[in-house]
Amino acid sequence: MRTIRLLSLLLLAGAAFAARPLQPPAPEFPAQSVWVNARDLSLKRLRGRRVVLVAFINTMNINSLRAISALEEWDRRYSLEGLMVIGVHTPEFGFQKDPAAMKSALRRAGAGFPVVLDNDRVIWKAYTNDGWPAFYLIDPKGRIVFDRLGENGYQELEAMMQAELEKLTGSAPSGGEPSVPDPPPVGGECGEMTAELNLGLQRNTVIDMDKDGLPDRSILTTGRDGEVSTRGRWGHDPENLRLNQQNADLSAYVRVIYRGAQGFAILGPGSGPTKFWLRQDDLWLDSSNAGKDVRFDGERRAFVLVDFPRAYELTRNPNDNLHDLLVTPLRIGGRVYGFSFTNECLKIK
Repeated sequence: MRTIRLLSLLLLAGAAFAARPLQPPAPEFPAQSVWVNARDLSLKRLRGRRVVLVAFINTMNINSLRAISALEEWDRRYSLEGLMVIGVHTPEFGFQKDPAAMKSALRRAGAGFPVVLDNDRVIWKAYTNDGWPAFYLIDPKGRIVFDRLGENGYQELEAMMQAELEKLTGSAPSGGEPSVPDPPPVGGECGEMTAELNLGLQRNTVIDMDKDGLPDRSILTTGRDGEVSTRGRWGHDPENLRLNQQNADLSAYVRVIYRGAQGFAILGPGSGPTKFWLRQDDLWLDSSNAGKDVRFDGERRAFVLVDFPRAYELTRNPNDNLHDLLVTPLRIGGRVYGFSFTNECLKIK
């Protein structure tokens, strides 16, 4: 999604938020919406009783996964003080419209607060939202009093929460100083990370190594950071690359050149659960650089078993050097939607 690519660039540039015009009163949630962790909620019913924090999130967006931890902390800290945290999950990919799959994904991400599924982008459009994560603080009168796009500005947002909660209850919240720090800037001691890469049509350029006659291995240079290429027969779908051949000899793969302490890929299976084999810098991943979703066969070859589309953690590196990662689905139909990366300070546990 173009807006997410833009957000990633803003984060890297140190401008991780953008103000948008406030829209009092806050738009209502559509009737008959599907909810996770709650029955139907409405801002009208909460008016006069709660300060509401509406947060737009997406389980395939790394920035959102980090934001969920912040939302959980605010929910834990202030729910008894009068705060209601409500997530709005607006999909980027078609498979994210499945309510059962999203319930599982939100549970895996640790989201215990109420979340409304915005599959048709009705809420997104009503708030004129333009990225993930985004936060809208709504006072007890139903007015948007604070608006933030991106992960920075958490302390300012939390201070505004505390001020609105004090107006609601007549006393300052018992939590004290803001508890969620702003994410550290990219670079420096935290290290560098490659911007998010999406691989569907009209997104990132993908090099066909067979057509262009490129070698399997070549010198890694800074100018190649974020380069994506393929070997073998791949279809280019609107949302992903799709393997169009059987691959028992592991000759077909997607290659990405990246920096980052942690690397994720959004992967989808073929006609059934599919192994995606993983090599970095021409070697199988091992215990020193494998992500939490990686397994090993009897020959210590690294793979992830993809049984449904989601973000899989592939790598955890001890540095931010350039790396060459090969992702090799075993079965025809295996899909690669994109890659995301973190630096050392922004790792997801």
